[in-house]
Amino acid sequence: MEQTLRNIVSKIAETSAEFPPTANLRDDLSVDSVRALELVFEVEKEFSIKVPEGRYGEVRTFQDLVSLVGSIKAS
Repeated sequence: MEQTLRNIVSKIAETSAEFPPTANLRDDLSVDSVRALELVFEVEKEFSIKVPEGRYGEVRTFQDLVSLVGSIKAS
């Protein structure tokens, strides 16, 4: 799952998939609000999940994204 998320983030951010788990999506990877929505749509499609709107704001780092997707998939 983590590698798939890494690939999605690197595609959306137009960057290498080599970044630390602590990479801030906005500050380090230049994922602005438009790209963040693209990221959510891609993640939902890839993992066949629905990310509740209220949880978008929880994601600051790549590791936050991994944790969020993992928790949604587990429920």
